[in-house]
Amino acid sequence: MAAPLACSRPMTRWRLQTLICTLDREESHMLWIMRRIVASVMTALIVTSCTPEPEQSAPPPAAFTLDMAESVFAKVVAGVGANGVADFCSTFARSESTCDTLLKDALGRCLLPGDTPIVRQSAHLPAANGTEETWRLVVQGRTLDGQKYVSDFPIVLSEGKPKAVLGIYWTGQGYGTNMDDPPKYTVIPQNACPR
Repeated sequence: MAAPLACSRPMTRWRLQTLICTLDREESHMLWIMRRIVASVMTALIVTSCTPEPEQSAPPPAAFTLDMAESVFAKVVAGVGANGVADFCSTFARSESTCDTLLKDALGRCLLPGDTPIVRQSAHLPAANGTEETWRLVVQGRTLDGQKYVSDFPIVLSEGKPKAVLGIYWTGQGYGTNMDDPPKYTVIPQNACPR
């Protein structure tokens, strides 16, 4: 235990009050300094714990290219060549019900794909006003009975993967906002059923 402080002069009431006030001021000043240190440390801890980590940005989606669209078309053509039209729409078309309707119409007119078609031209249609990014291929070939056709073949990104919208490419259908008024460049083959 520490020895009490020895004073050279006797303690008067006034001196005692002065000493207490001085100690209070020093204690108050030390307390203020401690509070500032604690506040600074707390602020630093809060700021560092709340600072958001830089977000790991997802890689940008792969560009939807003409090669991707032509690859989809090649798979559709190869699929028809290998399997015919059985399960065609469920395998190749995003719009399965529309594909089924077009396929029934084509079969009702005895139209089947013949030779391997070629891509005559292509157009990239960016996504706008609620429409999907699309590649429109203009394809040309001959039906099984030898008739020429020129059709639009739209391909969209479906759940991040390119997929044919309709799948049917040998009936001369056009692609646009008004399907009742097909483009002038399409060539629709005639009914091929025997009479």
